[in-house]
Amino acid sequence: MVLSRYIRSTALMGVLLMTGLIQTAAYAQSAADNIRPVGRVCLAGQPCVGTTGMDAAPAAAATETAAPAVAPVSEPVEPEPAAPATEVAAAESDFDAAAAYQASCFACHGSDALGAPQPGDAAAWEERMAKGMDAVMANVINGFNAMPARGICMTCSDDDLRSIVDYMLAQ
Repeated sequence: MVLSRYIRSTALMGVLLMTGLIQTAAYAQSAADNIRPVGRVCLAGQPCVGTTGMDAAPAAAATETAAPAVAPVSEPVEPEPAAPATEVAAAESDFDAAAAYQASCFACHGSDALGAPQPGDAAAWEERMAKGMDAVMANVINGFNAMPARGICMTCSDDDLRSIVDYMLAQ
């Protein structure tokens, strides 16, 4: 009885060991698949580097050379004429002060963070406007106390910033 129990446990250990070896071999194959290159890097006029996961002959791929990406131009290309000034002015007039306020100013001016005057707070704005619009715009453009320069609206022109201030004053 003891002998048969020993044989069964030894057989079971052998099966477990073999299963473990099979899993280890499968894992090793999977790791090799995971680190195998899946494509080639080809620069114009230079030999390609790497192989795809399906290539049977990596050496053949290494001798391949990439074709030039752009054909040479025989005649110079004329630049397109600049847009007329009226089109540029029309594009600038499409500025949305409310959207710019929401994107760049609302975080501080909407929550009274660090003393930023909120739109509609007449007393806070009256105190600032007593210095004049030029002084307010100088603070907007250059920054003042905790307010960053241009109120973090780096794409806004000075006129756009003025529109945003006017928007906040009108609320």
